[in-house]
Amino acid sequence: MRTCMLDCAAGATQGDPMKTMTIAMQKGGAGKTALSRNLAALAAEEGQRVLLVDLDPQGTTRRWLTRRQADHPTMLDDDPEPGNLPEILPHLSSHFDLVVIDTPPQVPGWMQDVMGASDLVVIPSRASTDDLDAIGPTIGAASRAGVPFAFVMTMVNPQARLTDAAARELAQHGRVAPVNINNRIVYGEMGGAGQSVIEANNPDALAEMQRLWQYLKGVM
Repeated sequence: MRTCMLDCAAGATQGDPMKTMTIAMQKGGAGKTALSRNLAALAAEEGQRVLLVDLDPQGTTRRWLTRRQADHPTMLDDDPEPGNLPEILPHLSSHFDLVVIDTPPQVPGWMQDVMGASDLVVIPSRASTDDLDAIGPTIGAASRAGVPFAFVMTMVNPQARLTDAAARELAQHGRVAPVNINNRIVYGEMGGAGQSVIEANNPDALAEMQRLWQYLKGVM
């Protein structure tokens, strides 16, 4: 694992402007953390300087990083207070190419400001009535922040008829990623091992997450 202070990347050259991606969804269990750490790992594998930020008090992303053997992605020694993050992000731009922000399963008052400081908000949703019923506050916060957002269908059972219906409903509110993240046991196993799809030796999981990353990178 690797954590750092703000000067950990001192001397790095400035390339394209830093991008910030926030993963948010009011309901728990939609796969925010799995997306955060896997997308961050894939970006780092491409050579980007990637910072993970864990704004969820549960600290699942940070614990994953403590178990991780690879040096990248990285985190700050301490995550900033959510309300301070919009002011801090500009100071990170000379150190990192991408910031990926994992958030709690709720839409607290600070969420709109964090979203507003992002280039893209990713909203994961399972193909379930419960998830669709709960997604409104997240959409509302992203809309009020005036930031682009994209839905990602997660924990998908390709045989379930509700999947297509859920995708159509989400499409009424905004863009839906053309890549579904399927319901695979390996995603849960990776967390405990500090791994990402890069190390997990599961070609199907790697391929779908790579396709999703390429799509989201294009949207940003």
